[in-house]
Amino acid sequence: MTKHVLLSALLATALLAGTQFAPARAQAANIWQAKTSGSFVTLRYGPLNEREKPLFLLSCLNGVSIAVLSVYMDFPESQPGDPITVKLSAGGQSTSVAGESAQEDGTGVIYFEAGDIAVKPIVKVLREKGAVSMTSDAIGNDLAESGRAEAIAEFTKDCKLD
Repeated sequence: MTKHVLLSALLATALLAGTQFAPARAQAANIWQAKTSGSFVTLRYGPLNEREKPLFLLSCLNGVSIAVLSVYMDFPESQPGDPITVKLSAGGQSTSVAGESAQEDGTGVIYFEAGDIAVKPIVKVLREKGAVSMTSDAIGNDLAESGRAEAIAEFTKDCKLD
């Protein structure tokens, strides 16, 4: 019986040790991108594959003078239409954007969307050095600095909204 307990303990230790050093699964890296198509300009932070939802999407519709912020974090405690405020902060700057939850067709995932917003306060935060903290209540994500300055420069060159 003692051998059985010892063998079980050794096997469990070996299995746990093996998982401790197992390679991490590859995750799609998020990148900053700015795109312009006519009077429609976007700044996105998300996967390289544009068919996948970005974590952060700031859209500038110059033709109708409207800017929209979409944040694709899951807000599981929200129902479509619930008011949500997302705070962006970096360095010594911060801004809050009030919007509401919306539900993605097909998946049912609840995300944040705010329309007819001011662009400049968001850009001011995004221009700060270091990661940008994006939070709403207990939910949050950091938006990396790498590539952000270049994407913001391109976005602000074409977005004509305040």
